[in-house]
Amino acid sequence: MMHEDEERPQLLPALSRRNLLVGAGAAAALLAIGNAGASPATATSDGTVLPLVAPLRAGQPVRSQFAPDEQVLAAYLMIVAPLANSVRDVDPNYGWMEDGWQRSPNQPYNARIMEHVATLSWFYANDRPWNPYYRDPALLGRLDAALGYYLSLQHADGSYPEYSPTEHHLSPTGFGTVALSAVLRDLRAAGDLYDRRLQIRDAIRKSSAWLVDTSRAHWNRPVQLVNQVVGGLSGVVEAAHVLGEPAVSAAVPDRLQIILREGQAPAGFFHEPLAPDAGYNFEVMLSDLGALYKRLPDPAIVQLAERFAAWWGYVVVMEPGRNEGFILSATSARNIIATFVTTREDDLDRSALARTLLPQVPALGAFFASSEEKTRARDAWRTSSAPVSPRRKMDSSPRLHMHVPQAPLGIAGNQRDARVAALRYLQESTFTELRRGTLDQQYVFVRRPGYYTAAVYGVRPNTLQRMGTNAFWHPVAGMLALTVNSTGPDDWTTVADSVGTASSRGPVTATHHVGSSATGAVISADALTGYEGVFTTRYVTADAAVRTDVTHRADGIRRVLTTPGASRERIPLIIGTGDQVAFANGTSAPYGQETITVARGLTVTRGGMRFVIDWGVDREARYAPMDRSYLGNRTHRILTISFSGTLTVDLRVVPVV
Repeated sequence: MMHEDEERPQLLPALSRRNLLVGAGAAAALLAIGNAGASPATATSDGTVLPLVAPLRAGQPVRSQFAPDEQVLAAYLMIVAPLANSVRDVDPNYGWMEDGWQRSPNQPYNARIMEHVATLSWFYANDRPWNPYYRDPALLGRLDAALGYYLSLQHADGSYPEYSPTEHHLSPTGFGTVALSAVLRDLRAAGDLYDRRLQIRDAIRKSSAWLVDTSRAHWNRPVQLVNQVVGGLSGVVEAAHVLGEPAVSAAVPDRLQIILREGQAPAGFFHEPLAPDAGYNFEVMLSDLGALYKRLPDPAIVQLAERFAAWWGYVVVMEPGRNEGFILSATSARNIIATFVTTREDDLDRSALARTLLPQVPALGAFFASSEEKTRARDAWRTSSAPVSPRRKMDSSPRLHMHVPQAPLGIAGNQRDARVAALRYLQESTFTELRRGTLDQQYVFVRRPGYYTAAVYGVRPNTLQRMGTNAFWHPVAGMLALTVNSTGPDDWTTVADSVGTASSRGPVTATHHVGSSATGAVISADALTGYEGVFTTRYVTADAAVRTDVTHRADGIRRVLTTPGASRERIPLIIGTGDQVAFANGTSAPYGQETITVARGLTVTRGGMRFVIDWGVDREARYAPMDRSYLGNRTHRILTISFSGTLTVDLRVVPVV
């Protein structure tokens, strides 16, 4: 491989003022052609300084011209002109991509905005029959300006800012190293911008050194925000590959060992910051592990992925007979994601590169579309007569077009189905699993013949996490109650109105006991895993205002609630359009209608099964719809039971007689 300091290529003639103005005029004329789906191709100076990049002609792109693994680039092709023309060509901030395409805040100091240089460089350097921007001089001029600005944001230590000009932030440094490495690769292939390539070379050497420097805050123990740390290591390995300099990434195997020890909880999740997060763990972190593995097949990467797959197999709960379902959202600290659907469409496939790990970590195969589904989706895209939709602002991350073409197709459908069937709650009818967080947290998963339920106990370091019982699933009826970690009233909780305490929204202390009450012998946390008998967990809020005893029996759970006064038990039901809901007093609860009555229970009939919620004595109860839909035909309906002092609620599923 030729290095930047080995041989200086012959430079192309500089643009003359006449050529510049002719180019600007031609581009302006092409603006009238336009493309109805894309944003206007405008620029700060209207092309009088840097020539405008011409928009696509009408009728482009043509779907059939794209190779199957490059279809994802079509939506990016639609925004090349508006993206390039968002580069400022006047002072101040000459070269800044100012139109808010990528990341917030949309401020000149936010280096993450500039990662789209990797989009511009790809279209400049890659010759495809559908790519009119290959070797386009206007695109090159604007890319050069953007690179000059981007590189000016780098601090002397190699890091970049995101939220303030003086900040030294991990995220823009790591993901930016990936983007700039891609630009260097593209410019080398094109043989252009030699001096700028030297600057990029020096920049990614410096950023890589910063990323692996264990004296930096992102390597404090335990390691936090691990998706960013691993994204940074992926950037280091990519930089070393593009530079042809193995020494740049020589420290990465050691840093992976640190993450193995200090960045992943005993439970198996990756720290975000120190708790799990479904979005960052699966869609970001796992993809970057796949990217790392492609360049550096280190055994630590496989270990990290295996541990995560075990965790993920408890948290993703498939609906019976379907390869989609719900996520135990209460566990997540940073994102609100309630459902799990495998991604067939490349335009949405943010976890694509994680498929690199499937041969080494077969259990992950349960969570990806099959190779047949991916092929059918690509065939459908190719034959569709609909215009290609452009990427939208704030939904245009270059990671997608950088990852999808590299990603393997995946495993066959029969293999994927076998992986789903092997999920523990589908394979076994009885188990108890307690998994520990890095902080003082217990994640408890209980499977019994009549249900699968889960709970989080301990400290609550993030306001999105929800504590206590968070789900009730049945192997035939599917998900019947689920906490979603939003700011709305869709969490399973007991609210002591007299003191303002909600049991799900603060730390709780839990003890586990043999038998059907908390008077039984204590089961240590370590001994709870593997316990198959009846047991009761007592969890208490920090102010002792709400005490909840949850008894886990073979056919259902009992929740005994104790509070100092007027209170409400709130159960977030998952209701389908075909479900029949009725109170025990005979009052029906229509699907889209609020119903308030006095009753001792409520039933949800789904097919041949009936979910019975029985609180024993007449209490005022409210059944209220929420404006949320899941998996096409499911939604949240919130059951609220008013009581004072104490309430016992039994939940079980029985066959319809």
